[in-house]
Amino acid sequence: MSVGKRIAFGAVASWISRSISILLGLLLIPVLFRSLPRETLGVWLLLGQSWSTLGVLDLGLGATLTRRIAFAMGKSGADLNTKLSHESLRNIADLVETGRRLYLGLAIFAFLTSFGLGFLTLRGLHLSSDSLSTAWIAWGILCLTQALGLWASVWHCLLLGVGYIGWDSLFAAFTSCLTLAAQIIVAFLGGGLIGLAIVAAIGALAQRFLILAAARRKRPELFSLRGSWQPALVASMLSPALKAWVTSLGSAVIMNSDQFFIAGLEGAAQIPAYRAAYVIFANLFMLSVTFATSSSVFIAQIWQTGAIERVHRIVTHNLLLGLIIMVTGGGCVLGLGQRLFNVWIGHGNYIGPAVAVVFFLSLLLETQSFIITTCSRATEDEAFAIWAAAAVLLKISMSLLLGARFGLIGIALGTLAAQLATNHWFMCYRGLRRLRMSLRSHLQNVVCPISVLFVLTLGTIHIVARIMSARPDWLIVSVAVLISGCLLSSSIWLLVLDRSQRRFAIAYPARILRATFGLT
Repeated sequence: MSVGKRIAFGAVASWISRSISILLGLLLIPVLFRSLPRETLGVWLLLGQSWSTLGVLDLGLGATLTRRIAFAMGKSGADLNTKLSHESLRNIADLVETGRRLYLGLAIFAFLTSFGLGFLTLRGLHLSSDSLSTAWIAWGILCLTQALGLWASVWHCLLLGVGYIGWDSLFAAFTSCLTLAAQIIVAFLGGGLIGLAIVAAIGALAQRFLILAAARRKRPELFSLRGSWQPALVASMLSPALKAWVTSLGSAVIMNSDQFFIAGLEGAAQIPAYRAAYVIFANLFMLSVTFATSSSVFIAQIWQTGAIERVHRIVTHNLLLGLIIMVTGGGCVLGLGQRLFNVWIGHGNYIGPAVAVVFFLSLLLETQSFIITTCSRATEDEAFAIWAAAAVLLKISMSLLLGARFGLIGIALGTLAAQLATNHWFMCYRGLRRLRMSLRSHLQNVVCPISVLFVLTLGTIHIVARIMSARPDWLIVSVAVLISGCLLSSSIWLLVLDRSQRRFAIAYPARILRATFGLT
């Protein structure tokens, strides 16, 4: 399978997994509401949310170890299906063994830390003695599961590092389906917190063992050598791992902290409309950066071989794909405005065009900087931690200052101003320089066509909405989404696909029909 096909497979698998997670969550919540007492349900939601945030205890090791394994793969050549040399196998074996021991230490640290944080959280809850003891047991099970899952993360790094992108997402979707079904049964049978925690634990561990089995089956030669603990590897990975962790943590804080400022400055009643508008653009952002995330391993492998032109093509394609998704989707949302939110969540829940525009600008620029940074970091260029930390501090001060003066628009502008002053310019500048890509070429081949596409999308949707103003909102939204989809497809066809890919796309439906109906 070619690099392009592997990247596409990883992106589609990620989209499928994300969609399934959303749908499963929507299905499980009403079951829990009907099956659990309100106090028990509240504790479970609190534990689940806390458990999901413990992934930060990876401390950046996963990204760094995956990248080092990809570098070792690249020493055998740029062909992803090539036979690995003895040097590559030895390097990978040493990386896996070193990573396994490091993850063991992190697992112990994660269990002690998470259980201690749970003690601080749970002791402040006003629960009956039985409910409190049950919550303690359930939290202990979840913490132990998180620790064991962290210990097994080395196999996840191995599978990704050797180029099998997307399989982890498919395994996650498969185990999530089974876990949901089991949790629904447990909830109906009165299993309570402990039963739900045990099912979640089994599902999480099953996913890790599936990843290990896949790695053994796909590349059995990787297990032919027994690696050894390498202190020199630990020393070389420590700095980039911590920098990667700070960079990722800073981005998470910036993108997920506005609700705390709103609650303090405006009141919690202002959060839903603000968050609903943000979620639309945030979902577009997550779709836009999927190809860049899926391609980082291949960029690391190809970079190791010195094939810089291949890296440039992948980075440019990632930028065009991501920004096309962002501007066609964002132009549709801005063009529809209140009509979209009337159809989606009802009348009176639109935050307003000013805040929506700020959200779009923030996440459009974040898409560009994230894609460039992800590709640059694939070459182990972890030069963004200080700027990420500075962005967090500036965001907090700017949101407090502007929020107190201008309200919700001030909080949103605080994020945009902080990012513009730090990450949005530096990450692009540093990333393009590291990847040896011309700024002029980036402006000509990416920024200019994307700007024209945004103006075209926004203008078309706005005109259609005005012409159809007498029609029902749901009909206007449907037509606008259809137009945006056509512009998205046309832009990808013209700007992203090369001649051979267009020929393949034209011939693919006929091949599917022949395979389905047995035609020759």
